[in-house]
Amino acid sequence: MKNKKLLIIFIFIFLFKIVSSSELKLGEIEVSNTNFLVDASVIDSQISYEIDNSLKKPKLTITSVKGEVDNIDDIVRVSNDKSSITFSDYTTSLSSGYKLNYYNNFQFISSLTVIGFLSFFLFSNNRNFGGKSNLILFFSITIYIFIGVSNSVNLSDLSVRIEIKSPSTFKFNSLQLKLGSGSSNIIGLLSNSLIINSCSDIKDHQVTLSQLSIESNLNICSTKNITIKSLQLLSSNVSITLNTKSNVNLNFYNGYNGLININSKNLNIEGGGCEIKNNGLISNGTCGTGVKTTRLEVIANDEVLLSNVQVLCKVDSTWRPIPASSNSPTSPPISNSQAQVEYKYDQSNLVFMAQSGYSSNSITDGPASISNSFTVNYVASAPVSNWLVSKTPTPSLKANTNYQFSFSFKLGEPLNKNNVFGNMSLYLYNPTHIKDPNGSSQNFKSSPYEPLFFKTFTGDFTSSSDFITTTISVTPSVDIGISVLAFQMNRTTKSASTPSMVFFKDMKFIIPSKTITTPSKLITKDSELINIPKPPISLDPIDHSTCPYLSGDLVHWHDPTIWENQVIPLPSSIITIPNGKKVLISPCSISQTEIYKKIIIPPTSELIFADSDLTMNIQDIYVQGKFIMGSKTCRYNANINLIFHGSKTLNNTISDFYGSKGIAVDAHGFISVQGKQYHYTWTRLAATAWSGDRVIYIMDNVNWEVGQQVLITTSIFQDDIDNQNEVLTIAAIQGKQIEFTEPIKFYHYGGQEYQAEVALLSRRIVFRGDGDSEADKNSFGAHVLVVGEGQFAGIQLIRMGQTNLKARYPIHYHLAGTVKNSFISDCSVTNSYYRCYTIHGTNNVTLTNNVAFDVRGHCYYLEDGVEMDNTLSFNLAAYIHVIGSGARGNNQKGQDFVESDSLRQPADSAASGFYITCPWNSLIGNSASGGWAGFSFPNLPKPIGNHRNVPIVPSQYPLKQFEGNTAHSSGSIFTANGASIYVGGNLVFNEVDGLLYYSSGRYARSTYFNGTEADGNEEWMRFNNTKIYLSNRGVSHWGERVECVYLESYDSLRPASLFGQAWLSNAIINGRSGNIVGQGFDLLYTRQGFQFYDTNVQTILSNIIFRNYIHFQGAEDPEEDNCIFIGMTHSDMYKEQGMSAIINVTIEGTDSSQFIGHRIIDTGSSRYFNFIDYDGSIFSTPKGTPKVIGSHEQWWNYDSTCKYHAEWLVWVCDRGTHEISTLYILIPGLIDSDNLMDQVIPVGNMSLFGGGVTDFRGTVVTRNPGVTGISSSSNCGSTGGSCGVGWYFYLTGGSPTYMKIWVGQVVYGQHIFLAIPYPQFTTFNISCDLKGTKLYNKNYTLGSSAADVRSGDGSKYYFDGTHLFIKVVNFANKGGNNESFNRGGAKIYNQLKYYFLHITANNIVTPPTKLINGYFTGLPYSLPSSTL
Repeated sequence: MKNKKLLIIFIFIFLFKIVSSSELKLGEIEVSNTNFLVDASVIDSQISYEIDNSLKKPKLTITSVKGEVDNIDDIVRVSNDKSSITFSDYTTSLSSGYKLNYYNNFQFISSLTVIGFLSFFLFSNNRNFGGKSNLILFFSITIYIFIGVSNSVNLSDLSVRIEIKSPSTFKFNSLQLKLGSGSSNIIGLLSNSLIINSCSDIKDHQVTLSQLSIESNLNICSTKNITIKSLQLLSSNVSITLNTKSNVNLNFYNGYNGLININSKNLNIEGGGCEIKNNGLISNGTCGTGVKTTRLEVIANDEVLLSNVQVLCKVDSTWRPIPASSNSPTSPPISNSQAQVEYKYDQSNLVFMAQSGYSSNSITDGPASISNSFTVNYVASAPVSNWLVSKTPTPSLKANTNYQFSFSFKLGEPLNKNNVFGNMSLYLYNPTHIKDPNGSSQNFKSSPYEPLFFKTFTGDFTSSSDFITTTISVTPSVDIGISVLAFQMNRTTKSASTPSMVFFKDMKFIIPSKTITTPSKLITKDSELINIPKPPISLDPIDHSTCPYLSGDLVHWHDPTIWENQVIPLPSSIITIPNGKKVLISPCSISQTEIYKKIIIPPTSELIFADSDLTMNIQDIYVQGKFIMGSKTCRYNANINLIFHGSKTLNNTISDFYGSKGIAVDAHGFISVQGKQYHYTWTRLAATAWSGDRVIYIMDNVNWEVGQQVLITTSIFQDDIDNQNEVLTIAAIQGKQIEFTEPIKFYHYGGQEYQAEVALLSRRIVFRGDGDSEADKNSFGAHVLVVGEGQFAGIQLIRMGQTNLKARYPIHYHLAGTVKNSFISDCSVTNSYYRCYTIHGTNNVTLTNNVAFDVRGHCYYLEDGVEMDNTLSFNLAAYIHVIGSGARGNNQKGQDFVESDSLRQPADSAASGFYITCPWNSLIGNSASGGWAGFSFPNLPKPIGNHRNVPIVPSQYPLKQFEGNTAHSSGSIFTANGASIYVGGNLVFNEVDGLLYYSSGRYARSTYFNGTEADGNEEWMRFNNTKIYLSNRGVSHWGERVECVYLESYDSLRPASLFGQAWLSNAIINGRSGNIVGQGFDLLYTRQGFQFYDTNVQTILSNIIFRNYIHFQGAEDPEEDNCIFIGMTHSDMYKEQGMSAIINVTIEGTDSSQFIGHRIIDTGSSRYFNFIDYDGSIFSTPKGTPKVIGSHEQWWNYDSTCKYHAEWLVWVCDRGTHEISTLYILIPGLIDSDNLMDQVIPVGNMSLFGGGVTDFRGTVVTRNPGVTGISSSSNCGSTGGSCGVGWYFYLTGGSPTYMKIWVGQVVYGQHIFLAIPYPQFTTFNISCDLKGTKLYNKNYTLGSSAADVRSGDGSKYYFDGTHLFIKVVNFANKGGNNESFNRGGAKIYNQLKYYFLHITANNIVTPPTKLINGYFTGLPYSLPSSTL
């Protein structure tokens, strides 16, 4: 027990020793004396000096980092006047002096007390505690601890950190440092004199100084390297003495003018400006001009490097650096031949597949001494066949062109019966025809599909000592855009009973060399039908006399006299431009390597950059005055780089509300950054580019330059899954021909239908985030925020934006109101962490000719729903990424999202190229490639953010202008209803929890003039001259009114999905273009020309050419086939009315079997599928006779002109004087509009009678209301022959005592002759009314016959003892234009809500099952006379 207690006590002692040896802050002192000495020559010290503008005076802090010291007074003394601080062993000293504030005595006392009490507690629980030996032991341990921690300072084991922090305006008269071992890092010191002595022969001390300002004397002695960066001399009479046993690296801020005396083995002076004579190790001379009273003395054992010695920046007010030239680098000629291109395969891009015996180690690195090699490892008794399948696409291949596949092979063991390879095979598969090589499974035997290419070959596969090369030719018979390479290895037997291996090296697919010839036919017109506007051809006018840097009232940044204390501010300080000054920055004015902390431009000041190459590293810039880097009439030609630094923070280091790491322009500030204009900023391919090509042809002349980076956008649909956008570097450029330094990897289409965009990413002025690992990990780039006026042109912004931080976007107008002279032109945003160009609470901004690529979240972003009268023209957005998993969904509802830290704007789950919260803006000539959608118009019932109390409804505004825009390669994430142009989704602010909520699915909008809902104020969302390709739904519009006029759609699932009153006119809709990677893989290939909706819309298609709809053998039903016209037949709740018409339609390149794809299914929407061929342009032979197309049911066989088309499964009839009409028969408890049912529950039928009909031509009536069919002219006379058929309504459960008929769609001049069976002696009360008015209330009267009823005005009924006859008309319809939707020469009639016909039946002879809501049962099905 005693030993145990002793052990515990000594553990306490050990832990205390560890604590006492850890880093401790010992004390601090405020330095008020401008003459200050630090003597740390007897200890190891880490000296730091840095700027801290939160202080008024310097503060010195001492921290123990090594060794044991508990009381600062044991090692430090401060002089009474606080002019010096000295380190030594003062444990036995009685000397006096000023004492520092210290921190660790409490820790010491606490630790001692805890140990004492614990020890006492242990002994007190021992019954023998009273023993003398234990008591002596207790006091001995306590005394030992006290003595051990209190009276042992070993200076040789001690290391301290001495931190001096000072405001940037504090100037020492003299600072002396006497140092032993360690290091010094002094940044931003301002002093008349600095003396550092660390020349001990025993201890080494490394000295590094930066941003040092000295007025009289600099004296440094060190045994190690002396490094001084950006030494600023504040007078012309400074003495500099540097003495070291190692190297000196001395960099001046703005040159050196004085004497030089150097003693070193090697002297190197960068930049010239000195006259030096060498005499052995001695170098003497002068630098600069004029009187030389400054003296530099250097003694160094090794090398001396002097840099920036020449005075480049003069302070004369008329001096300016030489401006940059606008001339482009001379381009070499375009090559006339192209070398072969090799696509290599190895363990990084191959996966091993087989029936068994596979693992993640089946392919490993090859022998260490063999480059470009890999090993295939076989388990014991592996199957006879295995595959090596490429995880990356095979290059695109032209038909009948000879390519090569090559590899070198060696056995891992000598040839034996178990490693004989009889042959090998090369396959190229459609990607959907082979197991996904990037998936989780390696199990694969063979594909059931025919390959695009295959070749089996033999070779010498017998050597185990040498690699033997095999090369085969690959000549495909068809063009191959995308394929998966599968290499099959076939042995004659299973592998050995023990593991074995084989080796490959230099496996590659080879595109042969070729002569470069210009294609015989280049595309010169981007579209066949529509007009896509382009920006003006000419460059903006330039007048160099207006250049800001030429102004005569400028002062130089590098002129000390303009600054406080006559000292040029240090990068580490917060720099405020002098009030009322226009300060010019030149390249030599600033350090181009140091990071400037913050620059403030006051309201009366301006910061103007010279037009000269410059790099500035900066954290924050706050503009209250003006920030000028070029102007509208003086575009800068210099390569100017602003690199913004800073780790992720939520602090507002720029200013309140303005965040960190970027530029903020206050409400009254102004910024102009305008670099060289490159025009066009983007164009389109004039010919298709294939894998391996180095030369492309574009449609427009451009002034791009050698060395710049160019983007070619994707030519595939699923941009979010397979990134085939390419960034390449220009090697040569001549006119419309560009050669790149590297070959193109993917196929990029440039045909007449559409062309991949080609965009310039590079600019001469670049703003970029630092992109260090921490900033990149946290997606924390730089940002530019403008609350005042801002003009930006010719800038590239790289790694900008701060993910999920609102108002921290690459370039951003923020709550600026209506601006007068603000624009962003010909800029590029690349690799953005959050958006590209943002307009927030700002109106009248122009965004034009800009490019954005690889952007997270919405790109061109109108934020709150109040932004109006802005113009977005000729911009490109490409490769846009959703934040999170993306808004998906397999139905119209989409998916719901709520604001969170990981999704600050929940609509970023549906990130789009152009995100327009209020449509009253102009979008002209833009293009969007990729994204959840290309153009997104979400519904905002109220503004959000800072404007949520503004009393408008953003979604009620129509488009101000949407002209000549293009979108492609989008809409694939939301498989059910995604689109390249998407009008839908809903974004709201929840007042309860203060969060944003977004739903991506179906939300309708009504649009009105000026956004004001009122009768007669209705406006249509109009899309003009629009091109869509490689899209899901093309244009998807959940709304009440839309017009899409002049449209070209190619290779899209459907060109448009249009709700409400919709007009699609003047269009080319092409199901299959010449793009071999746009045709779709056959397991995914399904495209339709147009899908008519199933209820409550009105759709007119006019002047449309449909092309190239090819039968898809894999279609599960006709609606999935590649047909031109299909319906929506999935539901019995939602049923068609007369709501679809086509006029002047042409079909090309399509077999007639693909004209209509009607699915027969037991639903109302399948039974009532219909549309009108208004002029018979498709379904009339000869053309010219209007036709009604009705579903498969005999219900649509209404006269002798009707013909059933088995290939379409529909009836086609002459329209004649008929219209399509809809009745909703409502019977309480049986057919109820308030209780729609998913189930199809038949309750009877509706069938045709009269007009010579004697057979059953009917349709099922279900518990869901609504029957659509043919109505007849009300002026047809009294005979059925000219009036056509009537409708016979029969319920299997009997006719009701009461029914209400909503006469939803019986148009003016038309009627439905309705017959209903009832028992003899039944009497009726029949009336009609229109809810909300008494104008149309009528009580029907009994007519003399059925013929009397039919020839009447619709206010009579007749009962012949078997059938009740009613002529159903809608008295509220007057034939006005407001009763129909008219476009393109076609007309769709409206439904009239709330016009009802009421029928009450009574019979005392044959009573119903009950008087109220009862039925007359047992009624036979008896079709009225065929002559009626």
